Amino acid sequence: MDVFVVKNLSVEAGGREVVKNVSFRISPGEIHALLGPNGSGKSSLAYALFGHPEYAVSSGSFTLDGIDLLSLNSEERARAGMFLSFQEPPEVGGVAVQTFLSSIGTLSHTEDAARTLGLDRAFFSRFLNEGFSGGEKKKSEVLQFLARGPKFAIFDEVDSGLDAGALPAVAEIILAAVRKGTGIFLITHSPKFLSLVVPRAVYHMSRGSFFRVGGEEVISEFEKKGYEAFTPLDPESFGLHAEGEGTVFPKSNKNSVLQDGDLTGFNEIFQA
Repeated sequence: MDVFVVKNLSVEAGGREVVKNVSFRISPGEIHALLGPNGSGKSSLAYALFGHPEYAVSSGSFTLDGIDLLSLNSEERARAGMFLSFQEPPEVGGVAVQTFLSSIGTLSHTEDAARTLGLDRAFFSRFLNEGFSGGEKKKSEVLQFLARGPKFAIFDEVDSGLDAGALPAVAEIILAAVRKGTGIFLITHSPKFLSLVVPRAVYHMSRGSFFRVGGEEVISEFEKKGYEAFTPLDPESFGLHAEGEGTVFPKSNKNSVLQDGDLTGFNEIFQA
């Protein structure tokens, strides 16, 4: 099984500790979500997991399907089945979207999705992210995810900048992948997006650490009160159980499936 396991991970960047003793476990077909104010360490965690050279792991470990990812560079981690959707995707002049998608995976997996996301054929001829709006950049990241078909994916605010019509479509694309066994780690500020995908676990990060772990009740509290709703609390009060130092997991296991707007063909993209 392609289980993604992070154990007691700490990360340093710019001479300071930006992630502190973080642990979690995501099994195939599970969605976990990470909330937290800007500067809390969410993107730092994502960069470190994918091997960004400026984010050095000072302690801990993480594996995918038993493979020690810490010993691999970013390209090798991608080949092992990881995918990272950037919060701020870089522009790549001179490389067309179609060329890039073909180089990383299967272009045919993206064509129906592009139409559903409101992208015409001309989009594939444009240079990757060059002159793209914020929403277009995020849609491009989703197409890359589909082309790649990874075992495990990290989405860093993929919902940011999307128009209201695209948000349910992106949610359903993610859920289709989950139904075929892809593990998903979502970084977001949007309770609306979380209500569409209903993650198994929701983490609240502050000052580099996980302070709150739960399920749908965390989303509800966040929607009502924002980040002021969260303070460090005893995990046992939320029906959680520990599995190793620094690790907490919900006892339930449920991911929703959208009833409306099913995207024909997406279920076949991610074969178990």
